Amino acid sequence: MIEKKIHVSAIGNAMLDVLCQVTDEFLVKENILKGNMQLISRDRSKYLLTVIDPIKEIAGGSAANTISTLSKLGLKTAYIGKVSDDRAGNLFQNDLKIQSITYKTDTLPPDSELTTGKCIVMVSPDKDRTMNTYLGATEMLEKEDIDLEIIEKSEWLYLEGYRFDGKESKEAFYKAIDIAKKSNTKIALSLSDSFCVDRHRSDFFYIIKGFTDLLFCNIEELKSLYQVNEVTKAFSQCKEDVSITACTADKKGVYIINESLEKLIPANSVSVVDSTGAGDNFAAGFLFGMINNKNLIECSNYGNKIAEEVLKDFGPRIEASLKSYFDS
Repeated sequence: MIEKKIHVSAIGNAMLDVLCQVTDEFLVKENILKGNMQLISRDRSKYLLTVIDPIKEIAGGSAANTISTLSKLGLKTAYIGKVSDDRAGNLFQNDLKIQSITYKTDTLPPDSELTTGKCIVMVSPDKDRTMNTYLGATEMLEKEDIDLEIIEKSEWLYLEGYRFDGKESKEAFYKAIDIAKKSNTKIALSLSDSFCVDRHRSDFFYIIKGFTDLLFCNIEELKSLYQVNEVTKAFSQCKEDVSITACTADKKGVYIINESLEKLIPANSVSVVDSTGAGDNFAAGFLFGMINNKNLIECSNYGNKIAEEVLKDFGPRIEASLKSYFDS
């Protein structure tokens, strides 16, 4: 029996987030689809950086945001994701180091044509976020980067759906899943984005039906997965495919679905500064509950409470201290 020394390890897109505020007119002018994540080229990324006014630059990436919050909550965590040996990559690595997150992934060399990935996060007046992502180095994550020991020693492996966008990403994911299942490591999968689901629907179904213990998604992602217009139809189908589904519903809270349960757990009303990272942090709170053997309602309340915290900040990370956050 392998000793589980890590609570949660994650595989995701290692990115630097550049946050800015824009108008809806700007999005239309630049032909940017509001509220979603779009993959862009390095040249497009460079151009957008010249026409926005950045407010904050911070280590990001969906799964890294989740792992960051779990670490702040006191859990032992690890992360697998690719960066280049450049300024942005060094910032990302230092951010993980400061938080005591185990990170061993080799960087691309300084002379690589690919730089560390950047996600330009545009926040509209209604607090919705639109992401323009240049994958860069993170696209080069490959099977050799999957750390056997990290996954073997993890209670949970958290897989970021965005990470499927890469030349060898599927092979890397499947290697990680194989290690997890042989090591009694439970698997959580985030669908990440409805357009990501459209790009990789058959692979997601394969992972969900065969290997996933816990599915994170929002209503649009789940409807996209099952190609239905009514989310209740998706609920009835996902009950047959995965043990637990946590489907967030914006201000309403989260729907918890399993074989015997289909229940909306309401969230509290908060004054929203920015919705970036809300889903990532919900997943952190929910997983924290799972690690601590809480029931699904308690896990949902933990997720909602953590998501509410990040909604109060500009950016995907919670700035307030989370030490002993759930002790009271």
